[in-house]
Amino acid sequence: MVSELVNLKQELISISEASDIGFNYTPTAALQIETLARSLEAVNPTVEPTNHLELVQGRWRLLYSTFGLERETTLQRVSFGKLPNVAISVTGIFQEVYTDGQEYNNLIEFTLLSGINGITIVEGRYTVEDSKRLNIDFVETSIKSISNDLTDSSFRKALGVDNQSPLESTLSFNGWTDITYLDENFRLMRGNQKNLYVLLRSDSEGIAYRGVGLQVSTFKNGRLEQ
Repeated sequence: MVSELVNLKQELISISEASDIGFNYTPTAALQIETLARSLEAVNPTVEPTNHLELVQGRWRLLYSTFGLERETTLQRVSFGKLPNVAISVTGIFQEVYTDGQEYNNLIEFTLLSGINGITIVEGRYTVEDSKRLNIDFVETSIKSISNDLTDSSFRKALGVDNQSPLESTLSFNGWTDITYLDENFRLMRGNQKNLYVLLRSDSEGIAYRGVGLQVSTFKNGRLEQ
């Protein structure tokens, strides 16, 4: 059983990574991913995931999803219409979950046409609904430069927006997500729009967001080292 689970998991990770967050998937790959996901969900080693949120805490990299985000998009689209209509190219999608403060933050890393790298944060708070479901209230979205030495005015210039254009905005909507598979470094979720999300724990150096700003930090075993 253990070897079967490991093989299913590795195959799902491999096919999901090849899809490039779902940007380059084929119908055949999508069917394979769905089939493998259902097989893993049937042998989920964590029967009641929300009773083990210590396994969820930390930074996760999105390998694949069916929610339809396009690589070439705009800040307006990824911020639910709240931020400027500036063209971006998505380079990575991450999720950070922390039990203290019940933080549930989605992060989209991107490159501007000018070559400047930035990040859009959608900040949320979760509450536990039942043994596998989290209710999420999304409260704020913002955009920041990944470069610490770039001033606000320089970043706005790179974006092509003036000082009056909002770089952050409040949000007021909610949703839910079911954790359908969970172990120490791998997670499957299905959301209220019936989308599948495949996530792998991120232990590499990256951009961390804890509601107070951005910082370059190292994640080891899912824990933030500052």
